[in-house]
Amino acid sequence: MDFNLILLTFGRLIYYGSFVYIWLIILRVLLTWINPNPYTPVMRFLARVADPVLVRARRLVPFTLGGLDFSPVLALIVISFAGSVLGKWLMLLGSGPQSPSLLFILAVGELLSLIQSLLWLIIILMFIRLLMSLVRPSPYNIIVRIVFGLTEPLLAPLRRAFPPGPGGLDFRPLVFLLILLLVQLVLLGSLVSAY
Repeated sequence: MDFNLILLTFGRLIYYGSFVYIWLIILRVLLTWINPNPYTPVMRFLARVADPVLVRARRLVPFTLGGLDFSPVLALIVISFAGSVLGKWLMLLGSGPQSPSLLFILAVGELLSLIQSLLWLIIILMFIRLLMSLVRPSPYNIIVRIVFGLTEPLLAPLRRAFPPGPGGLDFRPLVFLLILLLVQLVLLGSLVSAY
């Protein structure tokens, strides 16, 4: 069997396998929110597959924000990054001779793409926070608590520079949103297009 074909096959297996594994972890986490019967075959399978990674992630990085456990999110980011970089690298190696710096270039490109995705998520959360400051929803709503819990640590440094506006309107999300959009579109956009 051709060595390049083996590399290509392993690269595809790692690349697509990491996405399947990520979805199994997401399914496991989402199903624990509804407290299903843990003895069903589906839940036992998901527990065997996903729990070793989730338990290690909670031990290594016990990261909670706004009362939510974000260690599974960090585990998903690491699996996605490693699976994508390693899979693409092996697939490119299998397609023929490549530059020695190929792995570094792939890693930097994936890291920039990951940062760009996380910034878009923060931009969406800030936009929701801005809308919430206009309509003043109930602070006991779970979605409101999650959005405020996730965005408040980011907005705290702007508290002194930008006090509340007239009528108690909070302009900090708007300022932070504009800064993030500037970073996203100008700085990261040019870096990602360069890779």
